[in-house]
Amino acid sequence: MKKFIFLLILIPFLGLAQHSISGTFTPNDQFSKVFLYRVTPNYPTYISNSNIAADGNATVPLESTLETGMYRLVFGVPQDEYYFDFIYNGKEDITFEYSSTGGVTFLTSDENLILQEYNANADEAKHLLSATFEPDVKKSTFFNVFKAIDGIQNQYETQSEGMLANHFIKTGRLPIPQKQISIEEYLSLEKNEFFKHIDFNDPILQNSNYLENASKIYVFRFANKDTPSQYVQNIDYVATKIGANNELKKSILEGLWYDFSDIDNMEIANYISDTYLEELAQEFGDKKLVADIHKYKKTGVGAKAPNFNLGNSKSLYDLNDAENYLIIFWSSTCSHCLKEIPEVNKFLENTSSNKLKVIAFGLEESEHPWKDTIKEFPSFTHVYGAGKWENKTSNDYNVVATPTYFLLNADKKIIAKPDSLEELEETINTIQ
Repeated sequence: MKKFIFLLILIPFLGLAQHSISGTFTPNDQFSKVFLYRVTPNYPTYISNSNIAADGNATVPLESTLETGMYRLVFGVPQDEYYFDFIYNGKEDITFEYSSTGGVTFLTSDENLILQEYNANADEAKHLLSATFEPDVKKSTFFNVFKAIDGIQNQYETQSEGMLANHFIKTGRLPIPQKQISIEEYLSLEKNEFFKHIDFNDPILQNSNYLENASKIYVFRFANKDTPSQYVQNIDYVATKIGANNELKKSILEGLWYDFSDIDNMEIANYISDTYLEELAQEFGDKKLVADIHKYKKTGVGAKAPNFNLGNSKSLYDLNDAENYLIIFWSSTCSHCLKEIPEVNKFLENTSSNKLKVIAFGLEESEHPWKDTIKEFPSFTHVYGAGKWENKTSNDYNVVATPTYFLLNADKKIIAKPDSLEELEETINTIQ
């Protein structure tokens, strides 16, 4: 009887057993700490952290109170590069190996192993598709490839029945053509059926990055970059598929907005913010996103550059003596700037001042050593920006690093925002 009572007491504790995710990072000296997050429709929610040992091993406890779903391990900066997601079903330990060249490989965990295996086999089968649409491909070969792809899909959907992984696996089903068709016809078919097996109301998919990634694939894959209306149509269709879930809609459209703003497609970025995102950001009180939208509208390619005083009773807008203007935000205490600005100066030696004028805006905490440094670049128009990162002009231009370049035309409209010296040189060569 005592043994029976002991078992009754023990069973609840066994049901609450704690699990863990553990693994090895290679090279073992690249990372020192790992952070655990729960993936949500909005932003990942921080759970805990753990140290990565000198040998590259790390273990993160998965507390018994954790909900099942998708989780994320972050282990470097920037966070959107050094991370991987995994499924936690509340029933098993998870082990992995991570290398900076090969990414993550799961070693144990039924959920993650079957999804990993499915993705590898599905990708291998899909690689055959490009050859399938060659003009001389036999009809039998064409249908055998799709039969193999469909067979893999059926196999893994059956094997994963009842698992969290099944929610992701069943979204990967490709359309099977009823007759031999061209690649253009297949892309049209794929677009029409892209969301056929994707349920935006599935909470498992919502609490992952899957729906955002799928939406981005749809928007970019089925549009010609030179036809903005196609992007608009695709974005509107995605918004329709999301439905009334504004939290999810904000998350997906925010990702798309950042993508289009990063590639300086101002027309589409502004369409997303004006039609959907700014109102959603206001609804959820996301002041940072609202500020980012407003800053981008002022400094995106195609916008008129914000005006500022040049320090000689003239402003940027008063200048009318060049076809183009290059604004460089830099600092005399920035080692990277001190290396790059002389190279810019050298590159522009043979460029006439009426073709291109340089405005070097120094973000400084004091006038020394700025006053001495600018003597090395007498052909530049120099502006002293007091307060460094708190300077109003740098904030108007959304400057977060130095050097930052803005290339303007004669009307002071931003025509390019080169990210590097090489890109700057390439851009200037196109206007000379």
